[in-house]
Amino acid sequence: MQPQVLPHARRKLADLSLDDLADELGINLPGSAPYTAAMAEFTRREALAQERVAQAQEVAADAAKVTADATCRSARNMLWSVIVLAVASVLNLAWNLWEHH
Repeated sequence: MQPQVLPHARRKLADLSLDDLADELGINLPGSAPYTAAMAEFTRREALAQERVAQAQEVAADAAKVTADATCRSARNMLWSVIVLAVASVLNLAWNLWEHH
């Protein structure tokens, strides 16, 4: 049976650096109230870090989608530029052939 940890015990550890939190884990016996509080704080920080990673991945996915859309538009514009250039070249050739005959 796990000992009851007062809600404020973990919160007292919230401002500790990660090194200090690890020290708290190291000096307390597993299963003790201070150890459980330190482990709860460590788990909370781990969950927050995972949440930040997930948010960063969402932002990166959104940025990749925007980049892909911009690349597609750019490629389409370039294709139309090449088509216009080809048509202009054919018309120029036809005009030159017409003038010299």
